[in-house]
Amino acid sequence: MIDLLQAHFATGSTPSPNSKTRGFIPVSGTRVNMPFTFIHGAAPGKAILLTGGVHGGEYPCIETAIQLANTIDPAEVSGTILIIHPVNPDAFLARMQYYGPFDGKNLNRVFPGKATGTVSERIAYQVHQFQQAADFFLDLHGGDIHEALVPFVIYSKLGGPEVAEQSRMASALLGFPYVVGSVSDNGSIGAAAQAGTPGFLAELGQCGRWNQGEVDQYKDSVCNVLRALGVLPGTAQQHSAEYLEKMLVTTATEDGCWYPSVALEERVQKGQKLGEIRDFFGTVKAEYLADSDGIVLYLVTSLAILTQDPVCAIGVF
Repeated sequence: MIDLLQAHFATGSTPSPNSKTRGFIPVSGTRVNMPFTFIHGAAPGKAILLTGGVHGGEYPCIETAIQLANTIDPAEVSGTILIIHPVNPDAFLARMQYYGPFDGKNLNRVFPGKATGTVSERIAYQVHQFQQAADFFLDLHGGDIHEALVPFVIYSKLGGPEVAEQSRMASALLGFPYVVGSVSDNGSIGAAAQAGTPGFLAELGQCGRWNQGEVDQYKDSVCNVLRALGVLPGTAQQHSAEYLEKMLVTTATEDGCWYPSVALEERVQKGQKLGEIRDFFGTVKAEYLADSDGIVLYLVTSLAILTQDPVCAIGVF
């Protein structure tokens, strides 16, 4: 991890044990510079990659990453922690939901990225280099500007059973109510798992807001995982979670106005109406039904909707 960081950022000297280094990681071929904090612990241990702000409008995770970078004491750390906060700074400053301002792509749908691709693909490629060098990967997310959600965690089933089980067990340590398996191969955790690095994608916060209470909860949850990994001192608290087999995302087939018929965390049955899209005259253009029994994990709250935008996600038991 240290060698890779040195290759992309001229620190002037190799970070020494019991130190903290801050700066910007340039993304080759773009104007993007990702702010980072590298914490080199006083004792040897695992290499951890922690990212916040893959999506620019997910504020609690970004503030959590910033505060963790400031408050974690290298003297208490065994190993190293690379925190990127945020991964997508231009999307953050543009107040954009989902997409990047340069290429209109969803960064979490283009992993493991391309060295000579579009801006989002190049960012993903850069992050993936650190994923491959890490022993564990924590990707912090939250409800975007237009999304309500209940806290949940996604782990990848790719990369083999051992990596998947490490990821699943660590996911429960956050203390969030739901843990969901995924077989997506174009997102951050899928790319990490296929590279042999266990980890998870956490979701906390919603609707383009943040508050210190949510950030404190997020920080406590992350530190609990770091204790379990032996990176921070102390005994990790064990939590129970409801394990969900997968998540089914319903996407819009029309532009227009979105009217949900279900509530967050509602238990739904297959065929139950999730909502409808109407035109500007109030005429129904499309109705959406649940593809399976499950629980509503996130729900789009904006009136405006575009074709191919998610409208609702159901966790399947």
